Amino acid sequence: MLQLGKWNKLKIVRDSPQGLYLSDGDQDVLLPNKYVPKEFLNSEGTARMPEDDQEIDVFIYKDSGQRWIATTLKPVAEVNEMGFFEVKQITTVGAFLDWGLEKDLIIPYSEQTDDLEVGDWIVAYVTIDPKTERIVASMHIDTFLESGYGDLKEGQVVDLMVYRITELGYEVVVDQKYKGLIYQNTVFEPLDIGMESKGKIKSLRADGKIDVQWFIEKEEKQKEILTLLAENEGYMPYHDKSDPEKIKEVFGLSKKEFKRQIGHLYKEKKIKILADGIYSMEEV
Repeated sequence: MLQLGKWNKLKIVRDSPQGLYLSDGDQDVLLPNKYVPKEFLNSEGTARMPEDDQEIDVFIYKDSGQRWIATTLKPVAEVNEMGFFEVKQITTVGAFLDWGLEKDLIIPYSEQTDDLEVGDWIVAYVTIDPKTERIVASMHIDTFLESGYGDLKEGQVVDLMVYRITELGYEVVVDQKYKGLIYQNTVFEPLDIGMESKGKIKSLRADGKIDVQWFIEKEEKQKEILTLLAENEGYMPYHDKSDPEKIKEVFGLSKKEFKRQIGHLYKEKKIKILADGIYSMEEV
């Protein structure tokens, strides 16, 4: 059975002037010529049936006429996934989001939690409306997240996406399934809606809530330190004995994380750490 709003591996069964017809054995779907890979096109740019049995990965959605159609374009998110979308159009029936496909994704007014404007960026969940059987988006994120924490374990590395900012911190989607919280005082750089990163499960609470630690990307932070050094003639008066608040102000890092990052740079022989600060190896 074809999976709507998902990637499907389908067999090429016949060609036509419009493109290739693909099948899962029960149902056929058209892959239009403009999405057909080059190896399956003739010199005129139209589809041709391969000599041997071939399968192809395609994404299945509905066109403007609500007909099932295949594409090789990659959507921002599949059905049952969160995505970060740009609002492209506002109409009387709802807003339309740039989905990465030829047809934009509708988010009906009933599924919006804020007044949207063209150019806004939002986190939304992709689902199938049970009444209309259309693929739609929803901003009611909590509705689609599972309660509790399933088989997650403390210390486990997970995928995170920020979808709401509160007084406590950042609410995140954990592994596209669960709701987690990153406390404000554990983050030493500003996060924003739609940001994604790896993270670690900090604690699984008795009330079913999940506390998460946002990973600081090592390569990015080390590059920032080296850039700051270059901008300051290869020397900065900071080291593992420096004031934590000053380190946070200058580097956007906790003292613990700063010590870890300069330790990596020292081992890689990119900097020297002396009593009066850190030096770029190119400047010493």
